[in-house]
Amino acid sequence: MYVNRRAFIKGALGIGVAGAAIAAGLIKNRSPKEISQLMETALEQETDILVIGGGIAGVFAALRASRNGAKVILVDKGSVGRSGQTPFANGFVVFDEANGDDRATWHKNMATNTDGIHRPEYLDQLMDYSKEIYEEMESWGATKVGFGKVFREKLYNEGIQIIERTMLTTLLEKNGKVAGAVGFKLDSEEAVVVKAKSVILCTGAGAFKPNGFQVRSLTNDGDAMAYRIGGKISGKEFVDTHFTGSDNPAYCWGNWKNQWETGIMKVENGPEANGMGLDLNMYHSAHAANIPVTMGPPGGGDVEKKPPESMGTGKKEPGMEGGKPPGMGDGDPIGGSTAGMGVHKSEGLFPTDAKCGTNIEGLFAAGDSLSSMLVGGKYVGVIGFALAGSATQGALAGEVGAEYIKTSSMPKISDTTINAIKEEMFAPREREKGYSPAWVTQMLQFNMIPYYVLYIKKEDRLKAALKNIEFFRDHFADKMIASDAHDLRLVHETKNMILNAEMKLKASLFRTESRGNHYREDYPETNDKDWLAWVVIEKDKGGEMKLSKVPVNG
Repeated sequence: MYVNRRAFIKGALGIGVAGAAIAAGLIKNRSPKEISQLMETALEQETDILVIGGGIAGVFAALRASRNGAKVILVDKGSVGRSGQTPFANGFVVFDEANGDDRATWHKNMATNTDGIHRPEYLDQLMDYSKEIYEEMESWGATKVGFGKVFREKLYNEGIQIIERTMLTTLLEKNGKVAGAVGFKLDSEEAVVVKAKSVILCTGAGAFKPNGFQVRSLTNDGDAMAYRIGGKISGKEFVDTHFTGSDNPAYCWGNWKNQWETGIMKVENGPEANGMGLDLNMYHSAHAANIPVTMGPPGGGDVEKKPPESMGTGKKEPGMEGGKPPGMGDGDPIGGSTAGMGVHKSEGLFPTDAKCGTNIEGLFAAGDSLSSMLVGGKYVGVIGFALAGSATQGALAGEVGAEYIKTSSMPKISDTTINAIKEEMFAPREREKGYSPAWVTQMLQFNMIPYYVLYIKKEDRLKAALKNIEFFRDHFADKMIASDAHDLRLVHETKNMILNAEMKLKASLFRTESRGNHYREDYPETNDKDWLAWVVIEKDKGGEMKLSKVPVNG
């Protein structure tokens, strides 16, 4: 039997004040006044900068903002350093001129490998910051297994407030200026309101909750929140092509020389990482020299080339010579282990400058939340490039955000607006009839994950998939039900995945060529004349999704 939110609250076990109602998210024998108070904000705070996301981008955004004089609150849907993709990092690219790295060579190689749509200014940022950041992490002891704990302690020690296990669902905005965010705690269901002069989105990538890779908590929450208040989004047509083995498709990390185990990852002869990170010392610098780079479209006549010149002289992982790379299970390689994820640093908020800014005043983004096009529309094959890009962009966003708040004021958001947001956020807990978010997610996966939709694309198949996704948007998204806080999280994640699917399909239809990891069976060639451009998605004045192209050299 389905129990709605108010009945659930009235009939549950009381364990003290609302803020302590965590054991199972249950509260009993509340008076109508107490129930009303619970529905009101249990946690409301103000700060200079709100950082959303506790991966490596969020950690460095928070640290650099705080060190530059800003009061910072960091909110994470999971826990700092232990959610998203940061815990599974196994490399960090360092640009080091003392080690022989050359700036011009890096730019040349990146231009060669990225089909012309990368942003060289963000490569400059990586080269400017990466050595400094790596050495700082090394001084903390954060380049070893378990760096998630180190990250958390570092933030606490520097006076940064952390709010964990809290899903933010809505960005506050007034007159084109960001003003904070609203969400709820996953344990107690208390509403959370953080008002801020600036917000830095470090919410990571997103996918469609595939079983083969560690991205099931990532559902493009940042993209969705920003889009809904007018943010511009880009890079959705470029898909990540991590693969797994046919013998055990859910076993993404495979059993590569017994060094990788799925679920609780383990380093050979070492401690269980258990989602807390692998040894970053394995890659002190880039190591592209012997790593093949996919130069063609997935499934469409791939050609493997090695970069024309090394992008660094870093160490290789022990046993890598002649072996399979991590991410490949036993048997024949098949795609889909990261189904729905974009190429690292390709999808996310469309930057308006070289300093992580967006078209929403006061809203910055970093890492896989920013369409920085650091590597263009396909990954360059250098393990550690993504992590270094996230850390350097986070640091930059933190510094720029701290400078921004010195001359900005906090927009005033009315209680009426905030209460309306909370009512909408908790609405799935009030419904007595509706769709299970798990079922809607399955329908979404059946529609989007097939290789002939997500990877090898053609107009008729994309349009057929889009018809279904639009039906999900119109008939399922606002009719899902939640019996507890966990379900409530799933509802909001599913809504964000539906929006992300619509963006991916429309962007894939819009770009009538093949480029990077976007392959159109009906447009198999790259067309620089018409498509040396980024596809940008935003809401028009009528609330409809609008797509446009922004020329790279325009």
